[in-house]
Amino acid sequence: MTAPWRVCLVGAGPRGTGVLERLIALAPSMLAGAALEVHVVDPYPPGPGRIWRRAQSDLLWMNSPAGTVDQFTDGHDGDLPSLWEWVRDIGRKQLAGGRLAEEAHRLHERGFASRPLAGEYYSWVFDRLIHRTGSDVRVIVHRDRAVDVRDASDSISQEVWLAEADSPLLVDSVVLTLGHLDPGDDNGDLEHRAFAQLHGLVYLPPGEASTVDLTEVPGGENVILSGIGLTFIDYMVLLTQGRGGRFHREEGGALVYSPSGREPILCVGSRRGVPYHAKPAYRLRGKRPPLPLFFHEDAVRSLLDEYGTLDFRRHLWPLVRKEIAAAYYHELFTTRPESTRLSWEEFSARLVEEDIDELAALAVPSPDDRFALDRLVRPFGDVRFSSAEHLQRWMRSYVQTDLRRRTDPRYSAESGALAGLGSAVMTTLQLAEEGALSAVSRARDVEGWLLPWTSFLSSGPPAIRLEEMLALSEAGVLRFVGPEMKIDRDRDVGRFVAKSSRVPGSVVASRCLIEARLAEVGVSDTADPLMRAMFARGDCVEQELRDAIDGFTHRTGRLCVRQGDHRLVLASGEVHPRRFALGPCVAQVRTAGTDSYGKLELGFFTQNNQVAEAVLKEAGRAKHTTGTVLTAAWSGNDVSRV
Repeated sequence: MTAPWRVCLVGAGPRGTGVLERLIALAPSMLAGAALEVHVVDPYPPGPGRIWRRAQSDLLWMNSPAGTVDQFTDGHDGDLPSLWEWVRDIGRKQLAGGRLAEEAHRLHERGFASRPLAGEYYSWVFDRLIHRTGSDVRVIVHRDRAVDVRDASDSISQEVWLAEADSPLLVDSVVLTLGHLDPGDDNGDLEHRAFAQLHGLVYLPPGEASTVDLTEVPGGENVILSGIGLTFIDYMVLLTQGRGGRFHREEGGALVYSPSGREPILCVGSRRGVPYHAKPAYRLRGKRPPLPLFFHEDAVRSLLDEYGTLDFRRHLWPLVRKEIAAAYYHELFTTRPESTRLSWEEFSARLVEEDIDELAALAVPSPDDRFALDRLVRPFGDVRFSSAEHLQRWMRSYVQTDLRRRTDPRYSAESGALAGLGSAVMTTLQLAEEGALSAVSRARDVEGWLLPWTSFLSSGPPAIRLEEMLALSEAGVLRFVGPEMKIDRDRDVGRFVAKSSRVPGSVVASRCLIEARLAEVGVSDTADPLMRAMFARGDCVEQELRDAIDGFTHRTGRLCVRQGDHRLVLASGEVHPRRFALGPCVAQVRTAGTDSYGKLELGFFTQNNQVAEAVLKEAGRAKHTTGTVLTAAWSGNDVSRV
C-alpha cells in the first residue's frame, strides 16, 4: 500500500488554516490517488491560533469589517462561509446562550467582530475542514510547540521536534506559518528597563496588549504610552472600559465617557503624533478606478531606460503621488459630478501634462473636496503649539475631521485614494523584488517609510475607536503629548518624562511607561526556539538588501524564501526542497490590492495556494521518481484534534 505524503504545518492560526484548506482542496487532483496526512502543530487552539484565541477580552476587536473577512479562497461554495455569512446563520445558533450570543445578534456586515467571536469562526472553519476531508486525507493536531526542524538520517524526510515529545514527527514536507515572532528577553529599551527596576517603576516593553499583565499599571495618575497606532487602541480599551469605565451617547448623538476612577490618565504621543486614520465606513460608490492610471509599465520602463537603478523618492514618488490623487478624483468626478467643473474625461486627459494640485484648484471649487496629500504625509505641517491645551484642541479637531471624511459616503473619494495607493504599493514592491530599486532606497524609503505610511492610511481602527478617543480626551482621561515625542529618564525624581518639541513647556512625568507598539523582531533575535535553532545551524537566513557599488547592506529581519514557491533559503544560498514558509515574518512579494472598503490586501489567498501547490508538486515528483511516495514511518506521540 502506498504510504501517505506527510506534511507538517507549524502554526495553526488563520494562515496555517488557509494553507490546510488549499492542501485539502488540491490534493485529490495533484496527488493522483495518493493519500495526504497533515500534522498541525501549535500550542494554541487550531484555527484562531494565538491572535484570535477565544480566551481574551471581548473588548478587543478585529480590525476589518465582518463583511470583508473570508478565510476561504474566492469562489467558495455555500459550505464555506465568510465570517459575516457564518455569524448571521450558523454562528448565532451555535453561540445561543453563551457569552458571545448578544454580540453575534448585534453584529452587522460593516461592524467589527470581537477577537473571541472571530476565534469562534476560525475554530469552526478548522473543524469544518476536518469534517470535509475524505478517506484519503487525514489531519492530526498536536497542541505543542515546535522547537526544531532537521533533516532525517535518510536526508529526505524531515524531523519536527516538539517541546513535549521524546521523539520527532517524521514527515515529508514542512510549512512554517508562524505569524509574528516572539521577542527575545532583551526586548525594548534596556536602559528604560534598568531605570524602572532601580526606581520601582513600571516599564512594559513592546508587545501585544492582550498578552500583557496590566494589573501593575496604576490608576488615577499619568501613564505614558509611546505609540498611537493599533496597539495603543488595545491598551486604550483595556485601561478604560476594561477597568469599568462606560461610554454612552447623549441625546444629540455625542459619545461621552463616564470614568470608573480606576483608569489611569493616558498620556500618548509618537513620532507622527496622530492616530491611524479610521477605517472607511463606506464602499466605493462608483466603478473601481481603471488602475494603474499613471504608475504603469510604460512609465516604469522609461525610467529604467533613463536611470537604470531607481531611487523611490526621486524617481517613483511623483508617479505614486499622481496615482493616488488620480484614483481619488476618479471616484469624485464619477460619483459627484455636480461638485466639479470638468468631466472626468477632460480632467484625466489634462492630468497627463498639468500639475495635479493646480488642475484640481481649477476643476474642484470646494477645497473640502480636494485631495490634500501633504496633510496625509505631514499631519502637523509646520504648526507649533502655544500650550498643551492648544494641542488638545487641535488634536480633537483633527480627529473629528478624519471621522467626518471616513464615515460620510460623500467622501467616498477617500476609498478611491486607497485603491490608488494599493496599486502603487504593489508596483513598487514588485520593482523592489526585481532589483530595480537601490538597496538603500528600498530599505530607507520603501521598508522604512512607504509601508508604514500605507498602514497609517489604510489599516487604521474602526471609526468608533476614534470617537472613543475623542470622548476620553473630553473627559480628561486621555492627553495628547504631541508629535516627535521624546522619552527621558529623570534620575532626580525617579520618573519617566515625555515631551514634544512642538509643545513648549509641556512635560509629563510618570511612574509607568508603556511601549504601545508591536516589537520589531527579526529571525536572528527572536525568542522562538524553532527559529533560533534553525538560524544557528544555517537552515534559514534573514533577508539582506545589498548595493554592490557602495557596499550598503540592510537586514530586514524577515525569513528569506525563494519567490514563487516560498521555499526556505539556506545560509549556503541554496533552497531547501522540503521546507516552506509564509506570513508576516517572511520576506516575499506582497501582491497588493484593495477591497471595496479601501482596505489594503496583500495576497493572502494567492500565497496560500502557491505554497500548497509547491508542496503537492514535490509529492508528485517523489512518486514519479520512485514509484511510491517517499516517507519514513512516523513514530510520534499521542495526539488529539482539540
